[in-house]
Amino acid sequence: MEVFNPHDKFFKETFSIRENAIDFLRGTFPPEILKKLDLSTLTQDNNSYIDEELKEHFSDIVYTCFCKDKELRITLLFEHKSYAVACPYLQLMKYLLKIWESNSKQAQRLIPVIPVILYHGKETWNVRRFRDYFEGIDEVFFRFIPEFEYLLTDLSFYSNEEIKDKVFRRASLQITMLLMRNIYNDKILGDKLKVFFEIGKQYFEEGEGLKFLESVIRYLYYASDISEERVIDTLKEVSEEGGKLSMTIAARLIEKGKLAGIEEGKVEGKVEGRVEGRVEGRIEGLKEAIEIGLELKYGVEGLKLLERISKIAVIEKLEAIKEAVKISKNMEEIEKLL
Repeated sequence: MEVFNPHDKFFKETFSIRENAIDFLRGTFPPEILKKLDLSTLTQDNNSYIDEELKEHFSDIVYTCFCKDKELRITLLFEHKSYAVACPYLQLMKYLLKIWESNSKQAQRLIPVIPVILYHGKETWNVRRFRDYFEGIDEVFFRFIPEFEYLLTDLSFYSNEEIKDKVFRRASLQITMLLMRNIYNDKILGDKLKVFFEIGKQYFEEGEGLKFLESVIRYLYYASDISEERVIDTLKEVSEEGGKLSMTIAARLIEKGKLAGIEEGKVEGKVEGRVEGRVEGRIEGLKEAIEIGLELKYGVEGLKLLERISKIAVIEKLEAIKEAVKISKNMEEIEKLL
């Protein structure tokens, strides 16, 4: 089943804009790394490294740039997470291998990759070294475990004021980060919506700004419980063009049966949008956790169960499988649940 994740879509639309990626790097990267990068050479890599196995795990935003002091190209892998994962290294390594395999097939020298994770979930994200996941092993075996790092930007570490006034400069990136940071708190999001929109007051009068605003409206519709009427009314107070656009987008949603489903008593129209944005996001997270657990506990043999697990779309059943992986003594105990 194809997973629609509004957080991933919004993230990809924002970070596909080169200037936003540069603003993000300048606001979050460690100074010792940032000073080495020639951001004027930053270019989006339009090659897709996603295959069927990876398409539900990654947003596929990849940039390359050169170092300032030498002809060395660096790849920047931007990954977004709206929930904490058990072991991000396993997913990242799959992507790194895809990039390096592409280098090799094109007879290029291997390019260093800096994985960048943007996180805005509810749970605490604990950064651990990869070898820390191998519990109970002697230090003499550490040299056989791949060791690399990723750069984490956890939006919970920043206040709304810091995001707006200190960390980022571009209006579209500020608004994106603020919405993502507060998307799970409808009370704060609703109270601050006008303040967030006012950041883009002038930007929304431009062509690029209106295109970005369309992404914002869709994101709020699918990922939050803020009513469409409230979004439209708030935008009207801030931007005349924005208010017009919001009504146009609402009309498009009605044509697609989303808003019309509510107005005509066909609740499945609205439910579809909410389920895709929230339930499917939960399903995706559970499947990833199960995959990681199976791989860590049973290796390649455990992964053979994924084809059957991928067809399950019931949260309760996936949660039961996840718990079974933790306590199971053999794979047969898990197979009984499939």
